Amino acid sequence: MSMKKIKEKNLTWTYIDSTDEETIAFLEKNHRFHPLDIEDVQTGGSQVPKLDTYKDYLFLVLQFPQWKDGKKSITRQEVYIFFGDDYVITIEPERTSVMKNIFYRCMKTDDVRNEWMSGSSGFLVYNIIESVLHTTQPILSELGKRLSEAEEEIFQDSPDISLIKEIAMYRRDILKFRRVIDPQRYLISSLSHTHRTFLDESLGVYFDDLTDFLNKQWSILESFRDTIEGLHVTLESVTNQRTTQVISFLTFISVGLMPFTLLSSIYGMNLVHLPYANHPIIVWSMFGLLGILTMLFIMYMRRKKWL
Repeated sequence: MSMKKIKEKNLTWTYIDSTDEETIAFLEKNHRFHPLDIEDVQTGGSQVPKLDTYKDYLFLVLQFPQWKDGKKSITRQEVYIFFGDDYVITIEPERTSVMKNIFYRCMKTDDVRNEWMSGSSGFLVYNIIESVLHTTQPILSELGKRLSEAEEEIFQDSPDISLIKEIAMYRRDILKFRRVIDPQRYLISSLSHTHRTFLDESLGVYFDDLTDFLNKQWSILESFRDTIEGLHVTLESVTNQRTTQVISFLTFISVGLMPFTLLSSIYGMNLVHLPYANHPIIVWSMFGLLGILTMLFIMYMRRKKWL
């Protein structure tokens, strides 16, 4: 367990980057948290977003989307927050640069520390949540950029078939983002209507602002979902059209060669008294006539734009 603290006036922020046995022992020894909350922290990584309210403290399980290390894929990250009259404890089941950067930003920047820790613990929690949620905005922008690039590629003359897999991956990322963001909206809304001495009514406006931010993200994700569905249908149509053209072309070649195949089969048989078998000029003339008819048929089909 790695534990850091920031103390400003009567408020202390404790940052813990793991949920190992040492962390659990620290919580049980120094605080009188409910055993179920301790169990939630100990479980680590298997929770759903929630807010547990008690007389002297609140327990918050917050989730947010992040890019998976080494892969362009979205994963869900969690942070546990205990806060009471004069303290805030943030715990991560897995180490992430997000919470670490937020904590050290508060620790090393005097203006940020004075602003965030000048009020109650509830105001500090608001600033932490706001900072965490705003780290998701670049992910949303990246998804929008990728969708725009995919849309341009689809409407090229010959879109790459591998784009089908990319579209499927984008759809997966959008669905993951939606699954993480959706419950956070109700969680933050609950915070705006929860009141304690360290979470007074004046903070309701701040948490309502976070709810509006999440609702905007949700609206953008709805738009992305509709876009990706449209792109998927469009790409399928383009792919099916290309497949149909190839099949039509191959079918035409097969049909066009059938007369020549038939004629060659007849005059290739080892039979006596075949018509005009002793007149090669006539036989070759029949092949030539079939060739002319085939060319006229091709010209007719091109004129009708069937080819």
